[in-house]
Amino acid sequence: MNSEQKGFTIGLCTAGKRELRISGRTWEIVPGCLFILLPQQFTEDISCSGDFSARTLSASLEAILEHPSPVDINILNITFLHPVIRLSEERAAGLLEYYDFISRHTGRSDNVYDKELHKTLLYALMLEISDIYRGISGDRSEVTKPRQEQLTDDFFRLLTAHYRSEHNVAFYAGRLNRTPKYFSEAIRRISGRSVSDWIATMLLSDSKLLLQTTDMTILEISEELGFSSPSVFVQFFRHHTGTTPLQYRKQL
Repeated sequence: MNSEQKGFTIGLCTAGKRELRISGRTWEIVPGCLFILLPQQFTEDISCSGDFSARTLSASLEAILEHPSPVDINILNITFLHPVIRLSEERAAGLLEYYDFISRHTGRSDNVYDKELHKTLLYALMLEISDIYRGISGDRSEVTKPRQEQLTDDFFRLLTAHYRSEHNVAFYAGRLNRTPKYFSEAIRRISGRSVSDWIATMLLSDSKLLLQTTDMTILEISEELGFSSPSVFVQFFRHHTGTTPLQYRKQL
């Protein structure tokens, strides 16, 4: 299962085991692990045990950023680098109480302040999570991170920002001051896939979403995703799916 995050997913594993590839790097999620998936962050399921379970909630970027500091962009940058962290039993139990409380006290039609209550409880949860990540933000882990791992993190930051307009390996290598050959080999070694594969994966995921959820024409989608012409977009889509965009839309 591949997916591109459109909102925040904030989860706490309670049982089982799951392996995710998040922006090219593999993470293991086991009981007591907090995981945060960011908007437009590409994730892939590698494996998932039959008994895996997690408490999750979703929130839009706007819902997160409308809260005052310390829930700010700095925290978002840290979660990009550390999307999965293992908590102590005490801290995991504390977060689980937040999930239970939010579940019990929001979504009630009999409470005229339900929307405001949900925002307040979400803010309380984010303050707790911000405190957890505060310790990470003060360490020197990013300074001592292996060079190619840091390069991979930097690549996926660029990719999520530019994949619609920049489809060439040379652009990303140039922005990161590396030769295309070294850059490509480093990304493949860490992520298991080539730079071109990752660009194509992001474009394909986005094109499927646009075909599924909008009435945009093939011309409009091809322009939105930075293809030089509709025919180039159709050729790209058929190469990766075995069908044309219009056929794909009709099958939905």
